[in-house]
Amino acid sequence: MKRSTLSARALGAALVFGGLVTGVGLAQSAPNQSDSQEVVPGIAMPSPMPQPTVSGTPIPYPAYGTPAPDVEQLTPKKGVPQSISLTDAVRIGVALSPVFANDNAQWAAIHAKYTSELQALYPAVSGNAQAAKSYTNGSSGSISSPSPAPGSLVPLATATKPPFGVYSASTVSSESATISITQLIFDGGRTIAAIRSAKEADIAGRATLLRDLQTLALNIANAYYAVLEDNATVTADAQLVHEFEVNEASVAAQIRNGAAPRSDIAAAQFQTAQAKGNLVTAQGVAIGAQGTFATTLGLDADSMVVPKSLRAQPPVPNPTYAASLKRALIMRPDYIAAAYTVQSDQEGVRYAKLARFPVLTASGNDGVSRTFVNCFSTTSTDKKGNVFPVSECPGPPAWSNDKSIALSLTVPIYDQGLTNYNVAVAASQLDQALATFNTTRLTVESDVRSALATLISSRGSLVQAKSELLSAQVSLDATQAQYRVGASTILNVVTAEANLSTAQSTYITALYGVYTAEQNYLYATGVSDVQL
Repeated sequence: MKRSTLSARALGAALVFGGLVTGVGLAQSAPNQSDSQEVVPGIAMPSPMPQPTVSGTPIPYPAYGTPAPDVEQLTPKKGVPQSISLTDAVRIGVALSPVFANDNAQWAAIHAKYTSELQALYPAVSGNAQAAKSYTNGSSGSISSPSPAPGSLVPLATATKPPFGVYSASTVSSESATISITQLIFDGGRTIAAIRSAKEADIAGRATLLRDLQTLALNIANAYYAVLEDNATVTADAQLVHEFEVNEASVAAQIRNGAAPRSDIAAAQFQTAQAKGNLVTAQGVAIGAQGTFATTLGLDADSMVVPKSLRAQPPVPNPTYAASLKRALIMRPDYIAAAYTVQSDQEGVRYAKLARFPVLTASGNDGVSRTFVNCFSTTSTDKKGNVFPVSECPGPPAWSNDKSIALSLTVPIYDQGLTNYNVAVAASQLDQALATFNTTRLTVESDVRSALATLISSRGSLVQAKSELLSAQVSLDATQAQYRVGASTILNVVTAEANLSTAQSTYITALYGVYTAEQNYLYATGVSDVQL
């Protein structure tokens, strides 16, 4: 009877104490979020762990087991800040990422085609210069000096014709320089169509490049928040391990005092061991996320480039679908690129059809030339039969000038169906571009609706996760207090600890899920701070 009375009193005291603890917990005010970092209620959220970080002492990796310090070790990189904001991360990614460098190179080729097509409106100018020498030597029946070039102002020197079989040698030089110019006069507007098509394609390519830049920024943001989320998970798991170890020591004290059975220690040890395993796993995930973040920026995986801790932002009203879609159709670079691609392909069809028009061009040439004997040598015989050499070097004469001007008209009559084929191909490309444009519009609508729903849901989920975490912490405190006075079992304590662990994980996921959802919403609507 006395034991029953004591048990009832203990139970009543525990319930009263638990009620007081619960009342205190529920009466706690929300933390000030104006200038402080977003925190998990009930636990502290310091800078990212495991790091190494710019400041602070990280827990070793792994926290339990054989040390592997080289896995978590980070190396500072020259010119790269060790702690960066998301804006700085995007700038580094744009400067160093090979993915964006590849996209930029593709657009450069498109832009070069447009600048090249523009030059077709200007005359084509070419120059040609030639200098040559020809050598002749040997014996022949009759030898005479080379004939002067047409238009030569100075006649070439002649040598005495040697008799049959005598030796002779000569060197003849020819020099010329010509400049030509060709100007398109009329082609039915085909060149203009080519320029317009290239211009629209250039705008579409630039819009595509901007979308690629936004995609890179989104990937960087996702990797940025993944590092923070995984490091926050490590911090929370480390604090859970500490709390469970304290509870395990409390259970051991209860057993020594005879207030709890020996079997209770096994349940407490199980919970602690499970929390330690979760901590080690979270450390590995965080180190992997850090490496992914660095490589997304175009840096080595072991680069010391740690995201800065986030600060809480004031709540903002949820946008409407109609306003979001309207903004997306104005801002989305991929939608803009699809529209300009259609216009480019329309000009491409016109360009193909205009191949049936005649082409009128004008051309002109102006040049100078000369051909002369440098030196001529032979042998001759006098009246007495004596053979003696004869040599002359008349030198170069004056230049002769040649000019011409012409009009050329090319009329296509029959090209074996080549123009019809080109028109059919251009029309097919236009049909594909129209289909892509319509598909892109539907994709924009789907992306906006999905991203908006995810954003609204993630914000609501975060509110509930905060409440769930607060309740789980209060419940655990009350259950532990009840257990210490014998009003609760170890099973209830273990259950409350498991609930707290789940609530902390849910809250961290919900917290960074909001940041990720906001980035996805901005990406879906085409709103971004990055510019070309």
